[in-house]
Amino acid sequence: MKFSLIVIIGALVIASCESNNEVAKNYFDIDSLIDRQLAYLEENGARLSKTASIDCATDTTTFNPDSASWAKELEVFRHLDIINKPIYADAYKVTDGVKDINSNLIVRSFIAKRDIPVKNLKLYYQDSPKKLRKLDATLSEQNSLYYTTRKLSIVLEDINKQMVISSYDVRGIQKMTLRDSVRFSISSKVIY
Repeated sequence: MKFSLIVIIGALVIASCESNNEVAKNYFDIDSLIDRQLAYLEENGARLSKTASIDCATDTTTFNPDSASWAKELEVFRHLDIINKPIYADAYKVTDGVKDINSNLIVRSFIAKRDIPVKNLKLYYQDSPKKLRKLDATLSEQNSLYYTTRKLSIVLEDINKQMVISSYDVRGIQKMTLRDSVRFSISSKVIY
């Protein structure tokens, strides 16, 4: 009796560990998108042309990022994956199949129904969500020390039947307590 109870408890522990390894993504798997892009960028030795500006100061550079640099470049987009946390399971109004008025793409939108960090996420795709062409999102954070809002955008293109990043932008404003607001933008173009 004691042995069978131990076996049952052991089986339950193993089953719970296995189910925790696979986390269901309620809305869109941002992490997988970024992981696929990082693998492609590293594999193909992509270069990056980047223009950054803070208020009126602007700087442009072109360089060959290594794997750690690419991961750091795209890290900001991983913050969008918080939409998949269980606490936000019913936090978004989802629409799909809407034609974009500025292109021939179809839009799937996730619009926040309450005040949460990812205010909106729009996926622009061609024919099927597997052919993602563009991602736009607004991410806001606020605490007692600062407030920031960032508009994030990724544009993908079809290279060898694979959708890969061609450019990405991060634009926003940050306001710290007892300081002026700072406007910033980063525009990056990937060179293959």
